[in-house]
Amino acid sequence: MTQLKTFTDERGSLTLLEGGIDVPFQIARVYWLHSVPAGRERGKHANKIASQYLLAINGSVDVTIENTEGRRTVHLDSRNKGLLVPAGTWNELSNFSENAVLIVFSSQLYRPETYLNTYEEFKAFINQSK
Repeated sequence: MTQLKTFTDERGSLTLLEGGIDVPFQIARVYWLHSVPAGRERGKHANKIASQYLLAINGSVDVTIENTEGRRTVHLDSRNKGLLVPAGTWNELSNFSENAVLIVFSSQLYRPETYLNTYEEFKAFINQSK
């Protein structure tokens, strides 16, 4: 998890994220997940070429990632702490709080053929990458 620059004074707070500086890529696409019903999960895929940077700008969400280095779960619950998800990393998004908003910055435009949509495809992909 990385800490983003935040400036606070009597007027409130300003947090910033710069592509190529705070995230190690130029941002090609931005999207956000919101209004996720209680108990529902998102993600459950990997991307062969796109890296992503995830930031909970409201509420919280658990992000489980897996790659050749192992599997871990990160609880995102701060507007100034984000998570880098490198290309070739499986991700599962769960435990969305009420009114959670997760914003995703991607290094690539949407290309469905670059996704690994089943865990079996993902495991075969990382096994051939070793």
